[in-house]
Amino acid sequence: MICYRDMTFCDFAKTCSKASKCPRALTDEVKKQAKEWWETFKIEGEPPICVFVDKPSCYEEIKNEKG
Repeated sequence: MICYRDMTFCDFAKTCSKASKCPRALTDEVKKQAKEWWETFKIEGEPPICVFVDKPSCYEEIKNEKG
């Protein structure tokens, strides 16, 4: 199976404190680039993007500061 950039992206980035510096974060920009790449093949539908099923070991939940 072909997938974008031949790598696994992290869809848990919205709640991970490391997301802003993570090369695997599945951002809107990554989705946009994947769509542009997929369109070069002239295939309809969404681009294949591989994502983690579970949170990866590097995941750190954002801590809410209440105060």
